[in-house]
Amino acid sequence: MKINYSCVVAASIILFFTGACRNKGGETTENANYKFVANDTIELSEESNLIGKLETATVTLSTYAASIKTTGVITPIPTQYAEIAAPLPGRTVKSHIRIGQTVRKGSPLFDIASSEYSEIAKSYAQSRSEMQQAERALNRVKDLYNNHVASSKELEEAQTAFNIAKEEFNHSVAVAREYQINTESLTVGQPMTVRSPVDGKVLKNEIVIGEYLKEDAEAKVIVANLDKVWLKANISEKEAPLVGDVNSVDIRTVANGDSVLHGTIVYVGGMLDPETRTLQTIIECDNSKGKLMPNMYADLTLYIAERESIVIPKEAVLQSGEGRYVLRKVGERRYCKTYVTVQTAGEGGLLVLDGLKAGDEIVTKGAFYLIDNQ
Repeated sequence: MKINYSCVVAASIILFFTGACRNKGGETTENANYKFVANDTIELSEESNLIGKLETATVTLSTYAASIKTTGVITPIPTQYAEIAAPLPGRTVKSHIRIGQTVRKGSPLFDIASSEYSEIAKSYAQSRSEMQQAERALNRVKDLYNNHVASSKELEEAQTAFNIAKEEFNHSVAVAREYQINTESLTVGQPMTVRSPVDGKVLKNEIVIGEYLKEDAEAKVIVANLDKVWLKANISEKEAPLVGDVNSVDIRTVANGDSVLHGTIVYVGGMLDPETRTLQTIIECDNSKGKLMPNMYADLTLYIAERESIVIPKEAVLQSGEGRYVLRKVGERRYCKTYVTVQTAGEGGLLVLDGLKAGDEIVTKGAFYLIDNQ
């Protein structure tokens, strides 16, 4: 664990430190209670009346199970969610669904009459027919060639014609797939049937018979499987190192009162958000009872597995413009400022995430007598 040490450069604003000053040249400065020594370390004099007001303790490791409290937003799992719009411009002629209906992948949702769809169907049917004809012609020439009736030039020409026809057919298949058209049911002169790409429940159905849908129109149907959902949470920078040791997650929502659901972490971001300084974490939760809905807010408690940790009293930690720090004893009556990263650890305690190690001796009481005066 890396420790950043910066010597205490301050004196108390209360009576004990009244009138104190320090030479800018870095020389030792003293008064009845203390003096600044090399590297701006503060040393109390033997007669200082502050000695009896400071209490110290040696930092030790103890078994502690930390937890992280944060909030999250419930979202569908992306692979189980679909917003379906018309892939081609056309007029809706039929709806196969109702709101709240459960559908399977491939189930028909709505039909549209589209001139572009008709052109695609026509092109597909024509290219398939031409390829089949070219294939039959090629097989015929092969038989003639094997019986020494057709020349090698005729065979090459038949093979070339088949290759061209096959390329045209493959192109028409690719175009159909681009617009999510099932070529097995493609029929010239019939409306296009738009089908569900996922299993799930119809959460939105805004199909209006007779409405003309443009190609860039917003989704008219939403289908999602909400048997499992995701909760996207942002973990603070100081707590991010703990996420890897989370062994369980409790989930609470306003809508569900005191009911507690449970989840597991399925993804931890690889980098911090540069603006919020947080780490995105995704938690998956069973939702077979339908208690969680997309866009709900949830309170999350992430429980960390027990491990050897350092817990110190809140009174030991001071605050400066550069961050939180403790006073670490570095010699007889000498103290240095040590910056720490901490997290609340129950009543009266702080869990040290970074900055101290076992064996360090710190001021646990009276630290406020030595405050930053730079």
